[in-house]
Amino acid sequence: MSKQILILDAGVKRANAQGELNHSLAKLAQSELSARGFRVQITRVGDPYDPVAEADRLYGCDIVIVQTPGFWMSTPWELKRYFDEVLTGQAHFCDGDGRHRAHPERKYGSGGKLTDKRYMLCSTWNAPRAAFEDKDGFFEGAGIDGLFMPLRKTFEFIGMQQLPSFMLNDIYKNPQFADDFARYKAHLQQYIG
Repeated sequence: MSKQILILDAGVKRANAQGELNHSLAKLAQSELSARGFRVQITRVGDPYDPVAEADRLYGCDIVIVQTPGFWMSTPWELKRYFDEVLTGQAHFCDGDGRHRAHPERKYGSGGKLTDKRYMLCSTWNAPRAAFEDKDGFFEGAGIDGLFMPLRKTFEFIGMQQLPSFMLNDIYKNPQFADDFARYKAHLQQYIG
C-alpha cells in the first residue's frame, strides 16, 4: 500500500500576494511525489473545508507537508485556524498533554499518538537567507525552525516527527524560482523519497 501525504497549502490572498507561489510549490510536491507512488492530497486552508473530514485525512496520512508563506514573521492566520478546528476535540491525535498523576515522570507534550508519522515545513519569504542564519541578522540566528517553533510544537504535541525544513528566500527582490524549484525537487527526493 502506498504512503499517503497531505499537503496543507496556506497560500492565501493578501494585498501584495495572491498565493500562487505557494500553490505552485504544493502542486510541484504533489506531482513529484505522485510520480514516485505516493498518494497525495492537497487542502487549501484558505478555502472551505470540513474539520471532521480533515481530521480523518490528517490522521490517515503518513506525512504532512505544510506549504506556507511567511507573513509578518509567522504563517497566515488561516493555518492556525485549521489546526484549531481540526485538532481540537479529536481524541485520536493525543492522550491529553501526556502527564498523569499516576506517572509524574511523564512530561508535558508527551501524549501524542501519531508517533509513526512525519511532517515537513516548506515556506516562502521576502527575507534573505542571511536574515535567518546570521546571529546579528533580523531573526538573531534562530533559523526557520526557531522562528516556526509554535508550528513545530503543534506537530510534536500530537507525536509527529520533523523532516528537514525547506525555504525559498528573497522572492520579491531577488527571485531565483527555477533554482528554488530544482532545489525543492531534490529536497523531496532526499527526505521523502
